[in-house]
Amino acid sequence: MMSKNIEKKKKSRLKTRRGVADVISTMMLMAVTVTGASTLTYFMNDAFVSGNLGTVSTLESSSLNLLLLGYDTRDSFDLLTLSEVDNLTNSYLCRLSCSGNSDTIPALGGTEFIVIQIQNNGLNSIFLEDVFISGERYSWDPTTTGSTLNLLGGEFPRDGMYSILETGNNPNQHTDNIEIENGKIVNVLIKLDSTNPDIQLNKGLPILLNTGGTHPVEFLIESGDAR
Repeated sequence: MMSKNIEKKKKSRLKTRRGVADVISTMMLMAVTVTGASTLTYFMNDAFVSGNLGTVSTLESSSLNLLLLGYDTRDSFDLLTLSEVDNLTNSYLCRLSCSGNSDTIPALGGTEFIVIQIQNNGLNSIFLEDVFISGERYSWDPTTTGSTLNLLGGEFPRDGMYSILETGNNPNQHTDNIEIENGKIVNVLIKLDSTNPDIQLNKGLPILLNTGGTHPVEFLIESGDAR
């Protein structure tokens, strides 16, 4: 009789332990499930955001078919083979340090230049409304209308502005507007502003081109480089 009672007690304890083990297993499984779901959600959200950013950039560039063919941001001379478009060799692109005489050429103490070459590869004309360099807005300089680029003669964009140039030797600056016709390749000559800090040559430069679309077309170029 006693042996039967002892056996019953053992079975009862085993059932109790089995029940506790089942509860612990269930809790562990729930913890693993929650952790996995949280991790998956994080990566999915991160991929979704990154995918959206990439998609916006890709769609905008594709819809405009605006191509960056080349650029020159060096401390050098004849930037992008444009004669007389020279920067000083001072290990940075001069902006604020050249504010005293900013509208002149760099050799006379003016701010320095950046040149980018773009192509409208779309079916329709685009209009280059603004250029942004590291968030700073540059507008088209209408005083350059129709003039041949002449650095020594003062025919170039003023401080914080840009002009649109035909390609080739002795290029003319755009005659009357900011239109870039379909298939057209142009050089954009940007005269750096005198209000922001100098640009270090080892720093990447985000350049945004506002052509009237929902989002500007963005490129990241290397300062102090030419391609």
